[in-house]
Amino acid sequence: DCILFFGQNAGVNSPRMLHDLQRAAKRGVPLIVFNPLRERGLERFTNPQSPIEMLAGKETPLATQYLQVRAGGDIAAIAGLCKALLALDYEARRGGDSPVLDQSFIEQHCHGFDEFVAFVRAQSWADIEAAAGLTRDALERAAAVYAKANAVIGVYGMGLTQHVLGEYNIHMVANLLLMRGNIGKPGAGLCPVRGHSNVQGQR
Repeated sequence: DCILFFGQNAGVNSPRMLHDLQRAAKRGVPLIVFNPLRERGLERFTNPQSPIEMLAGKETPLATQYLQVRAGGDIAAIAGLCKALLALDYEARRGGDSPVLDQSFIEQHCHGFDEFVAFVRAQSWADIEAAAGLTRDALERAAAVYAKANAVIGVYGMGLTQHVLGEYNIHMVANLLLMRGNIGKPGAGLCPVRGHSNVQGQR
């Protein structure tokens, strides 16, 4: 129902993945991209294997939101998403609506959730915006899309892992998915893009 894309330039590094992203886009799946670079391949795609698309110059828009996070600001950006999710969950519960967080999943499968919530709440929006290079409004809009999706995939590439804080970048992506139970169910989970450009990851 939603794809979150972190630190991966599909058009350059794994172009075959663009076919899958195109199919998802045609189904109306939101694709939220976090990348310091504005890569054309994640914005729109013309399938070179489709004579009609090539002759007509037809393009499929891919990214529904393109957030140009500051290089090294991924943890802050994801903390902002988590902070926005906590606020949405609070408002939903207060209004008698269905909760945003998957509390049952968290209780059964997660550890240290209260400490994580305390960490996220301790981060000020001013600090998050400064470190992430993104506005609170942009992060809240992305969180609202994530909050409405039942099954979410978090795709990440070496833009997250090849970093002095790479381990913690991945922890934060996992935490974001765990908050809504997006691990271990069909159509959801972590998708690390690895290996040679057209061999691994996108399979």
